[in-house]
Amino acid sequence: MFNCSLISVLALVSVTFASAQVSLLPTNALAFKTNAKSTTTATLSMVDVDGQPFKTALRLSTLATTGNERFILRHSIDADVKKGDVMQFSFYCRSLQSKKETGESFIELSLDRTVDGKYEWPPLLERGMSFGANWSLIQIPFVASKDVLKGNLSLVIKCGSYPQLLELAELSLVNYQQTRKLADLPRSVVHYDGDAPDAPWRKAADERIDNYRKGDLTIAVLDHKGKPVTDASVSVKLKKIAFGWGTATNSKLLLDTLNPEAKTYRDTLVRYFNKVVFENEMKSGNWARSNHEQTKQAVAWLKARHIPARGHVMVWPSWEHSPHLVRFKQDTAALGTAILRLIADQTTVMSGQFVEWDVVNEPFAHHNITDALGGKDRLIDWFTAARKNTAGVKLFLNEYTMFHSEGSGSDDFYNNVKFLKDNKAPIEGIGEQGHIGGTPPGIEFVIKKLDRFAEFGLPIQISEFDITSDDDDFKARYMRDFMTAVFSHPSTTGFIQWGFWEKAHWIPAGALWDKDWNVRPQGKVFTELVSRTWTTNASGSTDRNGRYTVRGFNGEYEVIVKKGDRQVVQQTTLGREGQTVTVHL
Repeated sequence: MFNCSLISVLALVSVTFASAQVSLLPTNALAFKTNAKSTTTATLSMVDVDGQPFKTALRLSTLATTGNERFILRHSIDADVKKGDVMQFSFYCRSLQSKKETGESFIELSLDRTVDGKYEWPPLLERGMSFGANWSLIQIPFVASKDVLKGNLSLVIKCGSYPQLLELAELSLVNYQQTRKLADLPRSVVHYDGDAPDAPWRKAADERIDNYRKGDLTIAVLDHKGKPVTDASVSVKLKKIAFGWGTATNSKLLLDTLNPEAKTYRDTLVRYFNKVVFENEMKSGNWARSNHEQTKQAVAWLKARHIPARGHVMVWPSWEHSPHLVRFKQDTAALGTAILRLIADQTTVMSGQFVEWDVVNEPFAHHNITDALGGKDRLIDWFTAARKNTAGVKLFLNEYTMFHSEGSGSDDFYNNVKFLKDNKAPIEGIGEQGHIGGTPPGIEFVIKKLDRFAEFGLPIQISEFDITSDDDDFKARYMRDFMTAVFSHPSTTGFIQWGFWEKAHWIPAGALWDKDWNVRPQGKVFTELVSRTWTTNASGSTDRNGRYTVRGFNGEYEVIVKKGDRQVVQQTTLGREGQTVTVHL
């Protein structure tokens, strides 16, 4: 533990720069101020490092922190910065332990400005950074967007509200002023296993997509005598794919008829998504204060547009995420009764609203309520209770550890699904959140994990996808590869973004559209895949047998047949096994 508010935290390698290049961090020892509230729970220490270009590193632990407390390091920059200056921030980092959804450590970096002693937005640099167990060199070049006077700029490192243990080394901030071009400076490129253009998994994934996501649609055209009609014009259009491209949303945005941005939001949702989940209003901790009639109105709005909704979540079994249950902490009998009563209340009030429902959320990291009630048997009780009023609704276990590295997190998820299956609990789906950080799981590893969980014979859904990174190139590349891997797997049924617009997203940098509705690079990837690559819109003419065949993506189709002044429009559904539609002209 430490009590001082000013500490020497890191020795930096001395570097000689030209006169036009200014090192903004000391070359001997970097003194950071710390936020006093965290000094009783966070720890800092210098540790020796072997096998790296540096000999020591700063080890920082927030494993003892609770709630949303953030440990912050801050250093005032003792130099002027001019608008247009080309700068670079770099450091080494690695994660030793983390309870974040991605299994990585997470820090937020910013160069904060003050004017007349008051914080001024925006900062010169702002970057969220996730990193894994291997040492990574992070290099971030940028251009100063404002003039900042000496003493009015601070380097701030926020170490997150997640309990984590991490190490940092060789922090460096250099101002090249205007002697260098941004493109001349090195930039960290995020690589992941399977990102090579010729990676073997790509061909196999394309073959699986053709095999599992497509079928042969044949249109047989006959005249009034039942004879084949040749040279009839045929067009087939996929109206709704048989795969859930979803997003988290909220009823307020769906029902707001006054705000022009809300209309843009709804139009975008209807255009690109065919499934939704309510992000927060159905969570058990929010249930008592949510407007259930408003949620029902939003579901009705969605149903009118043939967009199904899923519920999230009945039980989040930790005191932290279920504060409404803390009053029962000393009375386990009352606690158990309260949870069952809440499940009964939710499933009764919202009967007929959802097609899927997350019953239990994140039992790997959040289980102190489960422990207080005697252990995992309570999972069976909660699923059994959820089944009573939910006929026809698929019940899911929702977790975030499927794609974590080999070990307890992923194994715990697997074992919980197995436990529920073995004990005849009515689990009918597996929800893997898919929160991705800066050092993501390799694509072949993702496919391997999907194969493992597919052993249960349950549908698998990516239930809360986003990428925590400000690196647009990485987000776009990984979005394409991860979506392709998931879509290619025969056990998956859906892929849900945890929001899509920056102003309605828990991680703004992860949104597909920015606050002004400009589509970001990863948004372009998403829209291209779901609206062009993985859709079917074909046309042609019948052959001499009166037939026209196309291999299309599975889903609901509109078929239009024309011959002369005659036209017939029919609806049909195409599955993997294929479909023949007979049209009488």
